[in-house]
Amino acid sequence: MKTKAILIIIIIIIIGLCTLFIAYRPEKQLQPCVDFYDVTFLRNSPAVEKVLKDRGFFEVDLTTKDNLTINTIMLDQSSNMDICATIISCPGFVPGRKEGMTTLYAMLQDQPYNFIFIDSRGHGKSDGELLTLNGIKEYGKHQYLDVVATIQFIADYNKTHNLKPDIIIHGLCAGAFHTIKAVAYLKKEDPQTYACIKGIIFDSGWPAIIDVAETVVRAEAASRCKTYNISFLEKYAQTLVVQIYRFFFKEHHSKQESITQAMNEIDQPILFIHAKDDLFVPIDHVHPLIATAKKPATWFVQDSSHVANHLKHKEKYKQQMQEFIHASL
Repeated sequence: MKTKAILIIIIIIIIGLCTLFIAYRPEKQLQPCVDFYDVTFLRNSPAVEKVLKDRGFFEVDLTTKDNLTINTIMLDQSSNMDICATIISCPGFVPGRKEGMTTLYAMLQDQPYNFIFIDSRGHGKSDGELLTLNGIKEYGKHQYLDVVATIQFIADYNKTHNLKPDIIIHGLCAGAFHTIKAVAYLKKEDPQTYACIKGIIFDSGWPAIIDVAETVVRAEAASRCKTYNISFLEKYAQTLVVQIYRFFFKEHHSKQESITQAMNEIDQPILFIHAKDDLFVPIDHVHPLIATAKKPATWFVQDSSHVANHLKHKEKYKQQMQEFIHASL
């Protein structure tokens, strides 16, 4: 019994260390300038939030169907221009905070759009678990409800304020996955809100967690080893995190449905953006989704990496977004 207890404690310690290994990244000292294309600045949530609020953003807390409070930050520009759409941004797994996606605002701030950015559950100021045993096991099951609550809030907000009802959703990595689940849900459960959605930008997404989890943890382990100058341990680190994933989480994630069928049910145009050399989510994973979508458009990005397309190719990214939004409205 004592031996078993010690073994359990050792396993828990290993999980904790691996969780920190995946979640923590040493930051450079914050640059004094405001730069929405600088990852160091974007990861400093308080600094970004202050800048946004100085520019007219305000916080909104939303309640999901499963009774969690989701924190968002929104900009309404209708007092300065005639708004033609609201852009909703859904971030990825890590860091998963609303401030990290505000590059989109910097790109399009002079355009006639309102913006809302989300702290996914378990991130930032939102309720929920993330980097816990249960949080990782359950990841992917209910996050779409955060997106549903945001879309419904914007639909109501636009109606109350006599604004154009059109909505464009931008999802990054896991945020793209959650977005498709949310839109398919709204088609069945809330057709009126579903009709407000005019287009979806699906950046660096994937069909199911089980499809990409091992690739992601291998790539993350390699990246961390490089960061800490211990590349000679890369293969050992990759083997360790993959085995831990398989032992504790793979079975749970294998029970979740792919979004392939949901993708087939969505009527809106979808712009698929993906780095050709994405090591975390290889581009092969997105091809079946493109084949299933009713109205797909694609931009496969050269000289880029996972979830970095909008940072490495900002002018082209802006152009792709603008052209897609104009064609969708």
